[in-house]
Amino acid sequence: MKKFLKAILFLCALSSLAYAEEAAPVVTSGTTMSAEDQKDAMDILDRMRARIEKEEEEKAKLAAEARELGIKPGDVKSVEEVEAMIEAKRVEEAKPKTEAEKLELTRKKAMNKLDFYERVVRSVAREEAEVAGYYEIMGEKKQKSTVMVGTTPEEAPAEAETKMEEVK
Repeated sequence: MKKFLKAILFLCALSSLAYAEEAAPVVTSGTTMSAEDQKDAMDILDRMRARIEKEEEEKAKLAAEARELGIKPGDVKSVEEVEAMIEAKRVEEAKPKTEAEKLELTRKKAMNKLDFYERVVRSVAREEAEVAGYYEIMGEKKQKSTVMVGTTPEEAPAEAETKMEEVK
């Protein structure tokens, strides 16, 4: 998609330059652009690039927000639609009517946090394993992972202490 947009931008720039050359009076002395004209052209191209990059960032942000709401990114036409949907979702979440709805909302939030922390722990464990592999390749001995994936909090400290003793 980006390549397509860049190609379109390039073709537009070429056509605008060609149109500008056609509209400009014919100069008999030479066909090259002056330094000022080149600088102006580069400024125009830089502004267009900045505008296109800004639009692409907005589209990416819009698509991310749409995915967050569970909507296909292609179905959403404007930022205002997504903002309205997000606001409606917040209002809906903010007003639980019964005690059961309140508990369900609290449970959902807790599960989201739990999922996030579990992903973080798995990520840290992967990174520590990768670093341990590097140390193994280099022939250095370093402390093993302190992250215990798949253990309960009560088991983790005991396992960590036994592993620390094994390392010593």
